[in-house]
Amino acid sequence: MGNKTNNNNIIEYIISEESKGLRVDLAISKAYEEYSRSIIQKWIKKEKILVNGKVTRPKDILSLNDKITIFPEKSISSDEIIPENIKIDINFEDEDLIVIEKKKNIVSHTADSIKNGTISNGLVYKYPELINLPRGGLIHRLDKDTSGLLIVAKHLKCFQLLTQAMQNREIVKNYIAYVHGQIMKNNIINKPISRHKTNRKKMAVNIGGKEAITSFEVLENYNNCTKLKINLLTGRTHQIRVHMHYLGYPIIGDQTYGLNPNKCKSSNNFIKTFPRQALHAEKLKFLHPISKEKLVLTCALPDDLCALQQEINKDE
Repeated sequence: MGNKTNNNNIIEYIISEESKGLRVDLAISKAYEEYSRSIIQKWIKKEKILVNGKVTRPKDILSLNDKITIFPEKSISSDEIIPENIKIDINFEDEDLIVIEKKKNIVSHTADSIKNGTISNGLVYKYPELINLPRGGLIHRLDKDTSGLLIVAKHLKCFQLLTQAMQNREIVKNYIAYVHGQIMKNNIINKPISRHKTNRKKMAVNIGGKEAITSFEVLENYNNCTKLKINLLTGRTHQIRVHMHYLGYPIIGDQTYGLNPNKCKSSNNFIKTFPRQALHAEKLKFLHPISKEKLVLTCALPDDLCALQQEINKDE
């Protein structure tokens, strides 16, 4: 069931099948990633969060259809985002939402260590009203060097409905990827992901990690690589890159999980030294949260990936 809010920004939503059995603090922090688990715990202790109209404890376990009510101590806000005149390429826009075409080499949203030069900075410059939404209205993110489509909500109701749709896996996200090695058949990877045990800047497949499911379809085979269409069924950090590395088919150009250029079977230097992960969020399919219109949006391959495709063809 979708979320709703009133004029005082009180948040109400119903616990779904996916969240039942979880602790209150964990379930809410998963539903609203813009709020840390420690903030959620503080609000619970201050009786700012109710379950079925009653005060609760962080460790209490939720049941299906429990009603959550949140009274944020301050409005859901991105007032730490500094407006910056950063070019935003629009793919789709109406009064409720925007879909943008993210370029390579730009971070999606601000963080403790990144305050400037992000998509969020550009969004609140172009649309000042987005200062009142988490992350400038961004519903999801793409890695710095992944290009493609991103969804942005224009107001709180749309933000909450799209966030819920994302959690319910109702937004289909298709990617194009070029990977090292020959993959001969379609597959689904269902391997949990969490932080790398020794390198905290990386993610890895770990038994105790969060559920992560990636499916892929082979579009074309070449001598030394494969072009894939990838569908994300969950949305973990670096998910596609980690899963392809785990399978032994790392994405071309991936500087974190990729193949050492000296081990690349191709003799083509353009392919061996491609400077970013060859990963592009090509298509989005979802129901418009307000109008209920079915949206199918696509984004053409950027120039650098078109150039990579040409070099791969030469490598045959």
